[in-house]
Amino acid sequence: MPPNVPLTILSNTDSQESPPVAINVPYEDLVVCFATGTLIETDNGPVPVNDLLVGDRVLTVDNEFQEIHWIGSRQLDRATLERNPNLCPVRIRANALGPGLPDIDLIVSPQHRILVTSEISRRMFGTKEVLVAAKHLLAVNGIDTLTDLDSVTYWHFLLNAHQIVIANGVATESLYTGPQALKSIDPAGVREILSIFPELTDASYVAVPARRLVGGRHARRLAARSAVNRRPLAVAQIL
Repeated sequence: MPPNVPLTILSNTDSQESPPVAINVPYEDLVVCFATGTLIETDNGPVPVNDLLVGDRVLTVDNEFQEIHWIGSRQLDRATLERNPNLCPVRIRANALGPGLPDIDLIVSPQHRILVTSEISRRMFGTKEVLVAAKHLLAVNGIDTLTDLDSVTYWHFLLNAHQIVIANGVATESLYTGPQALKSIDPAGVREILSIFPELTDASYVAVPARRLVGGRHARRLAARSAVNRRPLAVAQIL
């Protein structure tokens, strides 16, 4: 197992005076993240993800504006990326998902899920909208892995629940508090999150995804079919 990556946790709204806490996260469990510079739609318009603060309000597809309760970030240098190519970010070029989607290149971690909206999805899964990790969309023209970076800084934020947010014009996810996501966070970080959402400790708690999560070969097949048939993978959200 490679060494851990430092993750900075920013204080929640109930402890604004507390200093940030530095914790470690295993490489293989890297939480889904946005790269520095990604523009997130907020009640003040598009804001770079690296400029967001706890307490800011992010536009969501389903529930209007929702407050940020937690922010995490981590930087990976060239040596780390070369040793662990599975951590290299995925670039979704402008218009790769459909006209104007994204409106400028979107760079995310491989596990970050994009909202796919298509008739192919409906035929395959019985629902038009599904969430698919960026790494499973590489069959689509204009989506590739960036392997020659000096470094990348990943960011993510936690809302009141799993939500669909808008990044560079594309519908994508906020942090999902499913079991794999929580396993990726050091105990100190988990305590930080549980201080905000104590219900996560309830044995009966089940994280509810904002849309159906599709992974593995099914997700890759969806991407391949969309590429072959030259069908867009997303539509512009009317909010």
